[in-house]
Amino acid sequence: MKTIDELLTIKHREIDRSKVQGAMAPWYRKIIMPSQSKMDAARKAGVLLHVFNGGDGLEVLYMRRPAYEGTHGGQVSFPGGKHEPGDKDFLQTALREAEEEVGLKATNVQVLRSLSPLYIPPSNFLVHPYLSYANHRPELVLDPKEVEHVFSIPVEALLSDELVGKTKVKTKMGTMTVPAYHWNGEIIWGATAMITAELTMLLS
Repeated sequence: MKTIDELLTIKHREIDRSKVQGAMAPWYRKIIMPSQSKMDAARKAGVLLHVFNGGDGLEVLYMRRPAYEGTHGGQVSFPGGKHEPGDKDFLQTALREAEEEVGLKATNVQVLRSLSPLYIPPSNFLVHPYLSYANHRPELVLDPKEVEHVFSIPVEALLSDELVGKTKVKTKMGTMTVPAYHWNGEIIWGATAMITAELTMLLS
């Protein structure tokens, strides 16, 4: 079982980020590579990949968004959202949004590092993920407008590769089969799966 000490050692670990982002990427992302100018002009967001010490050891917090008419309605994600003018940086965006959406207070987490920025073509967002940690299960207060429910997955389960499979999703390009993590009826794909894969590579 991965320990807290092992999690803390990844603060400065370097990996081949191109391999990470390709591991759980839908196939069409590999042929639609955004230019630097497109990423510079994209809307910006920050998300928080939060790991905590729970009943099954280290666990990763996820949330499911309510079903709505929009690009990411009903999808599993990490707490996070759009960068606002008052945010001094993308980390503050991630922390602010995590508190607004699920009640995860910045004073109760330890931010370990940033992860790879990730461009999301359907919504034209460049997402900046951050990894945080707490030594206890968080007491959460959900914003029902933003969050349908939350759940967590043990890090050991994610590292086992037993959760990795495929799923069919409806996209702007039609119905497609994409890589996904499957956990107790939850399906994690797209950007959230790609960010998860980076964490597993850092811990492997």
